[in-house]
Amino acid sequence: MNNTDTQPNGASNAGAITFAVTALVFLALGCLMLAGRPGFLLGETLTGHGQAWINLLIFGFGLPAAFGAVYWALPSVFALPLYSKQMVFLHYGFHLAGLAIVTAMPFVTDLPQAGMGATFIACGAVVFIVNIALTLRGMERPDAASAFLSTVCVWLAIVAFLGIPFAAKPPLPFLATTSWSAGWLLFVIAGVFFNTQIALALRVTPAAVGAASERTPAAWFALAVINLGVAWSVAAATFGLLGFLLLTSAIFLLGALIFLGDFWLLLQRRTARELGWDAKILLASVWMIPATAAVLIYNVVERLGIEPVAAVDPQAAAGLAPVVEPAPITVMALDWTVGLVALMATAVPGLVAIIFQLLKLRSGVRAETTAREKVAGQVLLASFFNYAVGAGLVVVGAWGADQQMLGLGAVFLVVGALGFLGNFLYGLGQSSDAAEAGTEAVRA
Repeated sequence: MNNTDTQPNGASNAGAITFAVTALVFLALGCLMLAGRPGFLLGETLTGHGQAWINLLIFGFGLPAAFGAVYWALPSVFALPLYSKQMVFLHYGFHLAGLAIVTAMPFVTDLPQAGMGATFIACGAVVFIVNIALTLRGMERPDAASAFLSTVCVWLAIVAFLGIPFAAKPPLPFLATTSWSAGWLLFVIAGVFFNTQIALALRVTPAAVGAASERTPAAWFALAVINLGVAWSVAAATFGLLGFLLLTSAIFLLGALIFLGDFWLLLQRRTARELGWDAKILLASVWMIPATAAVLIYNVVERLGIEPVAAVDPQAAAGLAPVVEPAPITVMALDWTVGLVALMATAVPGLVAIIFQLLKLRSGVRAETTAREKVAGQVLLASFFNYAVGAGLVVVGAWGADQQMLGLGAVFLVVGALGFLGNFLYGLGQSSDAAEAGTEAVRA
């Protein structure tokens, strides 16, 4: 049974929209930041500029987009009124304060409140988890989509209380050699962003394209396999277990392919004659989830091919001429490639598409597309085209260490991100006008 409310302004709230607008603004800022100095993607160490850029996209775009989409979808698509709308604004205040600090932190090393940024974001995450958990408690028959959302809350709690603090400073001496930064990035991108994208694709997309939201075993199987792969991949990446990471990445790839097949069948059940560009963008991002797993597998294989230099016995080396050891092979380019594919080419388009589908539902799904909706669709297409070209150039530029390609790709990203923002604000205004007109008609 498909419980949806697709009436204009149906149960959506100002807090969710505020999160969505914030996400699109920071996406544009992140693209501008990359265009201003793309060379940090070519370095072998993460600079302050690079750290600030990652913080801007993760905490400025990714998390607000996920939060806003979930807050928006629960009342309007899942037909579950939020437990507390006031908690949404409390969450927003915590997150915005933390975002300001973590973005400035890489540039202001003596910032006395540096540690407070992560604390504020973690407090906001707790508010989100409590609000969503109490909201989902009212669901009579949980489905795979709600299970994915529950998983998002679990991963978010781990990111907030383990990932971010451990990435900053491992609490135990024997953990000093681990890579918690890689672990928490996997947690937040694959655990939070991908799960949010999948959860909402299972319910928001059917409402947007007129398809029945059926309960299929494949969705539950994908939930189990994907998150098994994510959990073990995080552990393998954190502790540098490359052979195990190869296996867990393959498990994640299998789960992504299962969901891709299930989502493809879902789209075939639609009543709409053709997919809108929001659904096509989401479908493209769903295709990119297994592509991300494939790139990660390739990165692991390349790392396994780097043989460590054997240690020389000091006694056997006595009297021998000095030997110059070869420079270690850098895999920084491949690391950036994996991250860029996961974040810029997969998570960003997926979350943006979900936001635009929610905006469409806010305006009301019509049998015939109006002239304004057609224009908005063409603008969305143009924005996505520029963004997709930019993401492709940036990924290839990072892999091939080509700064000119990186710079050109960043320009395309800026154009696409600004197009997303402008189109969303325009559509938001149109949907608000439609809602006001409907209210006046009812009063009359």
